[in-house]
Amino acid sequence: MKNQKSNYIEEIHLIRAVACLLVVLVHVSATYYYQQDGYNDITFFFNQIGRFGTPLFAVISGFLLFYHVRQKGFQLNKFVTSRFVKVGSPFLFWSIFYIFLLVLLEGATPLDEGKKIFTIDFLLGNSYVHLYFMSIVFQFYLLFPLLQKIRSNQLWTVLLFVSLVINYYFVELFTPSFNNELIQYAFSQRALFLNWIFFFIYGGFAAYNWEKIYSLSKKIKLVSLIASIFIIVLTVYEYNANGSVSSNRPLNFIYIPVIFVTLIGTYDYISKLNLLKQAFTKVGQLSMGIYLVHMFIIYLFVHYMPDSIWTTLNFPFVFLAILLASILFVRVIQLLPYDQYLVTVPKLKNTKRNNIPRSA
Repeated sequence: MKNQKSNYIEEIHLIRAVACLLVVLVHVSATYYYQQDGYNDITFFFNQIGRFGTPLFAVISGFLLFYHVRQKGFQLNKFVTSRFVKVGSPFLFWSIFYIFLLVLLEGATPLDEGKKIFTIDFLLGNSYVHLYFMSIVFQFYLLFPLLQKIRSNQLWTVLLFVSLVINYYFVELFTPSFNNELIQYAFSQRALFLNWIFFFIYGGFAAYNWEKIYSLSKKIKLVSLIASIFIIVLTVYEYNANGSVSSNRPLNFIYIPVIFVTLIGTYDYISKLNLLKQAFTKVGQLSMGIYLVHMFIIYLFVHYMPDSIWTTLNFPFVFLAILLASILFVRVIQLLPYDQYLVTVPKLKNTKRNNIPRSA
C-alpha cells in the first residue's frame, strides 16, 4: 500500500549504492589485471561478480523515470531540461575531460581514424572505458517519450517479454552487416541500446508493479537472499567453465530481477544498522558522481602511487581508498559554481517509514 506522506523510496539508494560499488569493483579489479599481468582467483572473482552493476544501473534508470511519470505525469519540456542538466551536461563535460586527459598525459590522437569515427566514438561514450553507459541511457531517453505512454500493467508485461526477445536477439544472434562502414561500426558497439533494452524495460515494469514487487520482496527476503547467493555460486561456475561473463548476457535477464527484489528486501536488515544504512545512502546519493570520476582516480593511483600497493592482499584497501577518493573528489566538485552541470547528486529526503508496505 501507498505511504500517503511521501512517494520517496528509501531502498533506491541501496540499489544505487550496490550498483555503483559493483561497477567500481569491476574497474579496480581490471586495473589489477594490468598491474599484475593477469588475474588471480580473487581479482577475477571480484571482476566477474561486479558485472551485475551496469544492468542494475539500467534498471534504476528506467524505474525512476517511469515511476515519476506514474506519480506525476509527463511533460516533454521538463523532461528534456532535466535530462540535459542531470545527464547530458555531465556526459559532455567528462567525455571532453577524459579526451584531454589522454591527449595531454598519454599523447593520444583521437582523430587518427577520422572525424566521423571520432564523432561516433564520442556519441557512444568511447571517450573513456566507462562512459558507454551514459550513451546507452541517452538512447533510452530518445525512446522514453514514446514508452511513457504505456500506462497499463498488462501492456508492461507484454513489453517486458518483447524486450527480452529483442535483447536476446541482439546479444546472441545479431551480426551487423551493413554496406555503410560507419553504420557497421556503430552497430558493432556495446553501447547499442538494443543490447540493454530489457533492463530498462524491467525498470518500467517494476515501476508499474511496484506495490506487488515491494510486498513480495519483504515476504521472501530471506529466500531471495539465499537465491542471490546461489546466483553468485552459479556465476563462479559459469566463468570458470566458459571464461569471462558479460554484463548483459541472457542469464542476467533472470539474475538481475532476482537481485533487484533481494536488495529491496535486504534493506530491512540494513536499515536496522544505522551506520551501514548511512554509508549505503551516501554512496547511493553520490553514485552517479562516483561513476563519472572513479576512472580518473584510478588513473591517478596507477600513475602516482607506488607499484607495491598492487598486491592481492591490498585489494580491499585499494578499493576502499579509490572509493573514498572518488567521494571526496565529488564533494570538491560540489563546491564549484554550476556543479549540477558536472555531477548529478539527488537530494535526500527525511521520511519516516510506515509499518505498511509503500508504493514509493
